[in-house]
Amino acid sequence: MDGSIPADNPGLNGVKSHVYAYGFRNSQGLAFVGDKLFAVEHGPSSDDELNRIEKGDNYGWPNVAGYKDNEAYVYAEWFKAPKELQAKFDSNVIPEGVPVHQESEFNAPNFKAPQKTFFTVPTGYNYSDENCGKLAFLCWPTIAPSSIIYYPKDGAIKEWQNSLLITTLKTGAIYHVKLDGKSEQMQDDFSKHFKTDNRYRNAVISLDTRKIYVATDAVGYGLGKNGKPNTEMQNKGAIIVFEYTGK
Repeated sequence: MDGSIPADNPGLNGVKSHVYAYGFRNSQGLAFVGDKLFAVEHGPSSDDELNRIEKGDNYGWPNVAGYKDNEAYVYAEWFKAPKELQAKFDSNVIPEGVPVHQESEFNAPNFKAPQKTFFTVPTGYNYSDENCGKLAFLCWPTIAPSSIIYYPKDGAIKEWQNSLLITTLKTGAIYHVKLDGKSEQMQDDFSKHFKTDNRYRNAVISLDTRKIYVATDAVGYGLGKNGKPNTEMQNKGAIIVFEYTGK
């Protein structure tokens, strides 16, 4: 509370600092499950991530996006390229003259892979989708996570007990991720719920765990329910309530 370095913070390269963990790109939400910390972050054009944060770990950015698999993403050092190339910057089209590094070249003993990516695609993936036209980024293999919350073990929705819920901007939906018995690892795959023509900014769960309150953005871009770009939000700057009516 006084701004000092916590006594149990890790030492990084022999230096004690305020840094707890690093290698994040664009973190958008944090959630504690007991003493375990989970986070979501935006990837570049793919590989949005769900991570469990542990002290002293390196989560890879900018050397790695998602898993260290050499799929689609390469670390391009545009700052070392000639200025005429820098003027043509395109994160998905890297011309000769820009130094690049494969993810497998990154050799950090404290590297920590994500628990899940949204989504990993193969090298050569076509990021230009005619369905999105000039708003091509909306069709990229990402969900744009915006927050993460924990649904408790004793929640009213049995299928969701001990789970993480991730709100998304681009897809206007909530992604459900089940955790294992120790609440340490993702279990099985995700499921997608409550798709609307909105951008979901944040969510909270009611005390009786039967309602999920979702805050929406007033403006922005998203993928509509028809799979095409949507620039007009259905519920602008609102609170939407999803209520469980089962027993």
